[in-house]
Amino acid sequence: MKKYVRILCLGLLLGVISTNAANNEIEVVFTNPLKTIVVKQSKPVFSIVLHSNPTTGYLWVLKNYDSNLISPVSRKFYPPVNKKLMGAPGYEKWTFRVKPSGFIVPQLTGITLIYLRPWDEQGAQVINFKVVTNNAN
Repeated sequence: MKKYVRILCLGLLLGVISTNAANNEIEVVFTNPLKTIVVKQSKPVFSIVLHSNPTTGYLWVLKNYDSNLISPVSRKFYPPVNKKLMGAPGYEKWTFRVKPSGFIVPQLTGITLIYLRPWDEQGAQVINFKVVTNNAN
């Protein structure tokens, strides 16, 4: 039963669509770098959620993105659901907004995030997300 509750909580955290209550926008959440992120003009906000464990010294760093098309909005760490497990990983949620100029014509761009210890880049993990803008609503 506990496992079912944890999976349910994780599903709620990683939900495909969530509401940003601060400005009443719907955002789409992505976790798989193998799937292209398609952002529509009617929903310009999207988030990337990744496993993270800052207790080991690792953190996600935004390495590369097209600042003419995309603006980073926020980054937030969510601790593990089961807080009794020492060193258990949580999640980082990176939120982005496609600028209005990104929807004039469909465009392809990318976001690169790196998981690393700031003092030791040798064990770094690089993840690239493809982002396509679509001016259709």
